Amino acid sequence: MKPARLCEITCGQTDARLMAPGDRARGFVGKRGRGWLLEVHHPDPARVEPPCPHYGHCGGCSWQHLSYPAQLSYKAETVHRMLAAESVPPPVASPSPWLYRTKVELSFGASGELGFMRQGRWNQVCPVDRCLIGPPCNHAALQATREWQHLHALPGWDARNQTGLLRWLVLRHSSTTGQWLAVLVTQGEVPAAELAIELTERGATGVLLARQSSTAGAVKPDSVELLAGNDQLIERLGELNFELSWRSFYQANPPAYLRLLETAKRWVGPVERLLDLYCGIGTIGLFLEPGQLTGVESVPEAIENARANALRNQRSGRFEVGPAEEWPDLSCDLLVLDPPRSGCHPKLIKRLAAEGPETLLYVSCNPARLAEEMKVLGQRYRLERLQCFDFFPQTPHIEALCLLRLK
Repeated sequence: MKPARLCEITCGQTDARLMAPGDRARGFVGKRGRGWLLEVHHPDPARVEPPCPHYGHCGGCSWQHLSYPAQLSYKAETVHRMLAAESVPPPVASPSPWLYRTKVELSFGASGELGFMRQGRWNQVCPVDRCLIGPPCNHAALQATREWQHLHALPGWDARNQTGLLRWLVLRHSSTTGQWLAVLVTQGEVPAAELAIELTERGATGVLLARQSSTAGAVKPDSVELLAGNDQLIERLGELNFELSWRSFYQANPPAYLRLLETAKRWVGPVERLLDLYCGIGTIGLFLEPGQLTGVESVPEAIENARANALRNQRSGRFEVGPAEEWPDLSCDLLVLDPPRSGCHPKLIKRLAAEGPETLLYVSCNPARLAEEMKVLGQRYRLERLQCFDFFPQTPHIEALCLLRLK
């Protein structure tokens, strides 16, 4: 194996974490350009002091060392380079660059830690007192849970030996109503009723206990028990109300998502027939309010939620379970694509390049993947409009909204 070498590095030469695009530094470079930063001797002028004391150790955000305007600028440059677009307007900023995530999943460690997984370590937890990009309730919830854990001397989870009791603390918060849910995931019986009292006294709308037998490194509960309050909360998106459980899929930054949806609605105007592939819980289709809405999603629970959301908001729509690439009829006035980070199924991209409708509205959380798909879609479509939105401040991630029309 070729050893890592010590050398002068720049951000463009290596994927070393915690580097700024304009930094000149010394570090190690190994296989496939993976880098380890040693020291920065000519810092990027946009560098700032990260406010989080856990920064660099926690595996959460990686851009706190950049000013927020610089983050937006570098994200626009990245999208411009990936998509080879003639021009990329400045990204629409998140309404708040801090305390914006509406859901976080905190881990318990083998030595009693409660926090996030340590950067680059699958079996080590970085203890945190609060998360600066998590929901506003996270500090109170962490404090109450840690005090309860220590009072009863409850062991966390040893991922290497697969032993322990406490696995995760999941928090979900509504950005519009302020309601929040707390879910304790355990590998055995614990005095959770006492924790429920503490959390409700600190403002929790609902507290749940999820029991899990699987030793996998993901939340897969066998049963869920409501300990206090409600097991749902309300999130508002413009005129729409969405009832969410702790496991419902929903955008992590609803105020930023609302700005994207409002832009999309201005771009497309009134729509008669809308086909929403990868529709999730129906958010985009219901927000655009077409004359005829069809939503397709492979996850049955999401389709159940989409149907319930349509009824709750007194809007009509047909929602069906199935893979997007297998949907038989692509005829519509507007086809909406909002796939996962892996992008659309290649079979669907080929079909669209051959028989797609006149207009596509594509919401991409992975511009690199979108650029690959545009090599095929570009045979039939032109990119008419592009706007980026920052859903994840303090990280390199960016959301792109694209309007494509037949050439």
